[in-house]
Order: sequence, then structure tokens, then C-alpha cells
Amino acid sequence: MAEQAGLEYVPEYLSDDVKAKLEALTKESEPEPAPLEVNEYLIRHWCETLEDGNPLYLDEEYAKSQGYDSILAPAGSIMTAFTMQFRWPWPPGGREPDRHIHYDVKELLNLPVGIIGNIEVEAHTPAQIGDRISVSQCLVSVSPWKKTRVGEGHFWTMDRLYRNQKGELVLRERLTAFGYGREENGGDPAAAASSAGGWSAAVEEMIEGKRTGYELPAREDRLWETVNEGDELPELLMPITFTRCVYLASATRDFSPQHSNREYAQQTSKTKDVFVNTPFNLGIVSRYLTDWGGPKSTVKRVNVAMRGSVCAGDDMIVTGKVIKKYVEDGEHRVDIDISIATQDGPAVPCKATLVLPSSE
Repeated sequence: MAEQAGLEYVPEYLSDDVKAKLEALTKESEPEPAPLEVNEYLIRHWCETLEDGNPLYLDEEYAKSQGYDSILAPAGSIMTAFTMQFRWPWPPGGREPDRHIHYDVKELLNLPVGIIGNIEVEAHTPAQIGDRISVSQCLVSVSPWKKTRVGEGHFWTMDRLYRNQKGELVLRERLTAFGYGREENGGDPAAAASSAGGWSAAVEEMIEGKRTGYELPAREDRLWETVNEGDELPELLMPITFTRCVYLASATRDFSPQHSNREYAQQTSKTKDVFVNTPFNLGIVSRYLTDWGGPKSTVKRVNVAMRGSVCAGDDMIVTGKVIKKYVEDGEHRVDIDISIATQDGPAVPCKATLVLPSSE
């Protein structure tokens, strides 16, 4: 653990409680393990984005010839690709991940707008495939009240330290931020952030995460014997925002511009905005079916008819109805008619076959 001697300067106008909380942030936090291991897929995704052909990142034979066990992860990818927490399921692992210390300082200083002005990265032990990075962080300094061209507030400096599973330092990231906008803050910033859900209030606002809830479906297996023809499945609502379309472009690695470039979608595809792709529709139907059938159910077949587009700004509304119940090839199956609609009406009719567990 890194040792900090405390803050050289603490704003005098703060309450003793806030001063104590700021001082506590100077002690390095417990390491927060990353949600996944360093892996080749994300390394290659990073390299294709930056068009980085360094053989240390792409050629295992070359990397081993240089004394490493595998290809390496580019240093810049460590701060996000291999350590950023997933926004869903929420909370991941049954608890909230440690937030970036930046948000804690903003709240304690009651400065709602915070911008990163400088980042210094110092590389140490390279990260290799199979490593799991942990992140710890601490507050280094807070400045006196400053007046800048964007507003009045405080600068602060933070360290984030990235270590592998052996405890070896991989990267040290030092960030300097400026917080301002207190005069425009009409409420409690801590309350606003905590009520937004997800790990980032800004992301959840733009993805409309609150409208979908953050609840995992109950792990309840629906038995074939309890299902009847004519049964209706519960409605699923998925707000399709521009930010969600950005998520799906990266998740599916489908960067066809009609799914992420508004101008292209409007001018070339003649749609009102970017729209979700076929894998997203298939994925939402599969999720819809197994939410209802339970984790022991199996999606056997899905047919999606792309009659219309579901665009950014639309509400995707999924409904379904059991139309047939039967046994075939020893499997207990149900056929389901599914409608993907928007607030303007039906858009994508679908048919699916789901295999359900049986009590027999």
C-alpha cells in the first residue's frame, strides 16, 4: 500500500466532518479486482481501433521471443478495457464496486462539475493474458479556491494504482481535475448521484437505465406442464438511446455506420436516427424468452422479420404469446409469437421455439 502523509492544504470553510473524510481519502484504498482477466479479444479490439500493429500485442511467438509468457496488453488499455466495471447487472456480484475517487471528491467539495485536466501515466510491469488487475486509489492534494475561465472551484490530484494478481505494480495513473459549478447546483450532488443507479450517473441518464430497472430476473424455472397455449408473456421495455446504440456497436463489433453514425443513418439509410442491428434484436428476443422460461430453458429457434427499424429515441416494447405446446424429439417445446414494437406500433415480428424443463 502507498503511504500518504495527508493533505498539505485543506479548505478551511469545510466542516470538520468533511475535512476528516477528505483526509481519509489520502490513505490508499483496498484494491478493487477487475471484473475480467486480460484477454486476447479485448487486446485485439483495442489494436483494431487504434490500428496499432506492435507485435508485442498481436504476435505471441514474437512476445515470447522477448521473454514474455504471452502477448502483452497495451498500457492505455489497462485503465478502461481491463479494469472498468460493467454497468449491468447491478449491483455486480451483489455489491457496488468502488467508485472512482474523483466522484467522492466532487461530492465532498460540493462541486457538481468536474473535468480532468491532466493525466500522467507511469508504466511498470507489463500486463499479460490471464492477469487480473486490481485498482486502488488515493487523494494526493487539493488546491486553494481558484478562478479559471470555466468557473471557480478547486483543483485536486489523485493517484490510481493498477497491480496484477501477484501484487506487482503495472501502472500508476496520476490525474489532476478541476471542480466548479457550485453556484449552479440546486441540490445535493451526493443524493443525485446515488439515485441514478449504475456506476456512472451520466451514463445512466443517457442510457435511461432507471426505466429498465436494475433487477436480475428471479432464477425460477418454468415447467412445461404449467404452460398453456394462449398464455401471454410479460411486456419488456428497453429504451433505445444513442448511448445504448454505441454500447451495442462495440458489444457486437458491428460498426456499420447506420448503427452508430446519425448523419449516415439519416442520409443514406433514410431512418430518423441510428438503429439497432439484427444481433441486438436476436439477443433481446433470446433474453425475453429465458427471462420468462428461466435459466434451464433453451432457445431452440428464432425467426426475426426486419419489417421496420427501432431507432435511437424509440422505446423497444417486446410482447409474446404461446401459440403451441408439444413434445418433439424428446424435448418439451413451446412455440411463441413475439412482437418487437415501438411507441409507434409493430416493427419486428418474430417467432421462436423454446424448450422448457419438464416434471416428467
